[in-house]
Amino acid sequence: MLNLFKENKMFRFLLGYQVFSGLGGGVFSIFMLLSVHLIYQTPMYTGIAAFLMAAPQIAAFAVGPMIDRKNKPRIMRITTLLEFLVLATLVVVPFQELFGVWFMFAALFIYSVAALFEQPAGTAFLPKIVEDDKIVVANSAIDIAALSGGVIIAVSLFAALGNDIDFRYIYAVSAAFLGLAFIFGLFLKESNAEKEQKKPDFKKYIGDLKEGAKFIRESILIYITIVVLVMVFAIEIASVNIPAFAEYHVGAQGYIVIAMMSLIGGILASGFIGTVGKKFSVGKLVVILLIIQGVLRVIYVMVLPLHMIGGFAILVFYGMMGSSIGILFQSLRQKLPPKDMVGRVATINTTLVAILVALGSLAGGFLGTIVPVVDHILIYQGAAYILFGIIVLCMPAIRKLPPINNIERHGGEEDEQQ
Repeated sequence: MLNLFKENKMFRFLLGYQVFSGLGGGVFSIFMLLSVHLIYQTPMYTGIAAFLMAAPQIAAFAVGPMIDRKNKPRIMRITTLLEFLVLATLVVVPFQELFGVWFMFAALFIYSVAALFEQPAGTAFLPKIVEDDKIVVANSAIDIAALSGGVIIAVSLFAALGNDIDFRYIYAVSAAFLGLAFIFGLFLKESNAEKEQKKPDFKKYIGDLKEGAKFIRESILIYITIVVLVMVFAIEIASVNIPAFAEYHVGAQGYIVIAMMSLIGGILASGFIGTVGKKFSVGKLVVILLIIQGVLRVIYVMVLPLHMIGGFAILVFYGMMGSSIGILFQSLRQKLPPKDMVGRVATINTTLVAILVALGSLAGGFLGTIVPVVDHILIYQGAAYILFGIIVLCMPAIRKLPPINNIERHGGEEDEQQ
């Protein structure tokens, strides 16, 4: 990991960009949901906010071919600047008092539209500057750096805010991170061999999308995608209700601690996958992680009200399991397709995930209004993980997946010629 940082200058710039972009976006998305919950105390509003964060991503499949053909660093710079402007508006313009929740909904939607282009552009850019056998290491390095910074920020915000939370201060911090990400983005460049292609006609555009969809269907990505889709649906139902869960058991500041514990779990996941991912079958590893995560979720909900520190410790390992699956999935999306197809494959997957996230957001908001005890919703999530993990364990196609380092890129020879 250290050698990659030392030897690859462009990766260092990308690492800086991804870290600050992730910090800015993470602070915004976490505290936006919390602010909607605390200001309006309406689970359905929190669900709508989460829905608006996910809804634009449903159109991700449409931007995939464009990202594969266009200058990816340029896309990342433009979208990061737009995200920065959204956050700056939340800080300096008193529209929230005038338009209320609708202004917050609008800000969420615009920000999410920008992220629709930024995230897959970063995903597609990494394989252009990092060799295939170092992609998992590169993703782990990005996660470790971003999550470590996230822990520091969460601790700082927890200490600085006290019981009187000024969300405009939080949005200012988020905007500052996005400004730093934009600066790092100025140094990102594609190689001279990566020429920007002309805009394809409609038929070619549709053909590109079909190629991406066909690749997913005919590769092992289809199985991992199904696992991730089930996970994100259950996660989103729970996430919409976590602000209420945290406020009830540990107060509003407890939500910050919960986010911090998840970040720490993500840091551990990066090191865990870097070691274990090379030795075990991807399929078996995902199944084991999924079942363990479900068990930990149920235990966490039961322990937290009785022993706060014990509950938070369990949450760290719960986050580690989920983040490990995420790193594996991200690495497969970058490692499997031909390099000129990574963007469209990533955006098709993003679209599928966004649909489930959007549905999960609305379902979470609805359940939050009808389930009398919010703890039960999180227990349902854990039980669903355990059940689905058992079902996946019975699928031979998943069990037979090799370790991630033994998985080869499709179309590798073509890429080498390019």
